[in-house]
Amino acid sequence: MREVPIRVNTENSRRMLEEARKFAPAGVQGDGRWYDPYPLFISKAHGSRIWDVDSNEYIDYHASYGPAVLGYNHPQIKDAIKETLDNEGVLFAAPHPKEVELTKLFAELVPCAEKTVLCGGGGSDPMYHAVRVARAYTGKTKVLKFEGGYHGWHDYLLASVRPDPQKAGPADAPHTVGGSSGALQGTVDQILVAPFNDESAVERIVEREKDNLAAIVIEPVCHSAGCLIVKTEFLQFLRDICDQYRIVLIFDEVITGFRHHIGGAQAILGITPDLGVFGKAMANGYAISALAGKNDIMSLFAPEGPVFMSGTYMGHLLGVTAALKTLEILKDGAVHRRLWDMGNRMSGELNAVIDELELDAYCVNFGSIWCLYFTRHVENHRDIIEMSAQHKGYPKDVAYRNTLLNNGIYIQPYYTSRGFISAAHSDQEIDKTIDITRDFLTAHKDDLR
Repeated sequence: MREVPIRVNTENSRRMLEEARKFAPAGVQGDGRWYDPYPLFISKAHGSRIWDVDSNEYIDYHASYGPAVLGYNHPQIKDAIKETLDNEGVLFAAPHPKEVELTKLFAELVPCAEKTVLCGGGGSDPMYHAVRVARAYTGKTKVLKFEGGYHGWHDYLLASVRPDPQKAGPADAPHTVGGSSGALQGTVDQILVAPFNDESAVERIVEREKDNLAAIVIEPVCHSAGCLIVKTEFLQFLRDICDQYRIVLIFDEVITGFRHHIGGAQAILGITPDLGVFGKAMANGYAISALAGKNDIMSLFAPEGPVFMSGTYMGHLLGVTAALKTLEILKDGAVHRRLWDMGNRMSGELNAVIDELELDAYCVNFGSIWCLYFTRHVENHRDIIEMSAQHKGYPKDVAYRNTLLNNGIYIQPYYTSRGFISAAHSDQEIDKTIDITRDFLTAHKDDLR
């Protein structure tokens, strides 16, 4: 693949990273913010746009890894937060009326949500609690996840997210590859790994491990791998086999929840899990996440039951306020209809170009999340494992992202070329993105066949 150099002046970002390296690991706050040769430091975000510290302005498809479903710094949410600051405060760490309102709203909107707990930060927290309570409910210890799926930073599920192909084992019987040094091998040994969309592989594992298997965890649309579509019949198969063997089915809806539908992906797909985990788009950028589920499982949490759960920032007033206003805006479905229209147009027009040029690529979307894969077939993670193992440096993805950046469009460097559309994007911005991508595909057609 021919290299596409970055032509945008980003010297201030480079200098800032040099300074930041003295005070933080690699100069950034977490692995998700790092990419070669250095990350852009962002100074401002509003609507569909971001600005870096060199005052470059970009059409943004990062959306802070997905939360900004309405666009950055949405005025109605900002007003709700200001009113709360003026009249209520910031943090109580005590029960308050708005948390009751939000949990009641979950019960109204989300199929699995008979009871809900509101966590204080990212999706890792409720994912951890989901596994813990599933073990308590079933009396079993092991958890089955899917190769290529990411479910948070904790050892309970951090395995085989982007495994080394040399360690990953057979495609139909993947090895469990731990995701972090310092994890206890005994914890990693409790994780089983299967390929997406492969009923026979899952059935073999479940039949072998049914007496030990507490939960099956899955993103109902695997956005961790870009936009990997999980077949509805496969999700139904998981629902049925979990019912058969008293295994807890957990949907990780941290990305899908409220971005694609007011009831989550489970409402679209018609498959109801036992537990659902939510975050990101539920508050349009404010820190909050949630675990919702069936009463007989959720009632095991303290103080009602024996499964410990507590935290200073649970039900944080500002996060709950932002979530209530975000869900109020999303509730009538108009925003979601527009997001689906824009996502479908993005993938439809790009695929028309790909077909015309006969390229080894395709664009797939689920609602407002789209991904341009430089291969023709993606049914499970093995179809992109060689790309995703290159730590955000797959040459075709780098060339594409750099082309976008040079034309004022930002996609966060990641293991795939994945973009998030927000309600703030205009038709003209979608058109520009399609046009620039068409030019890239045409200019590099010989490298993409």
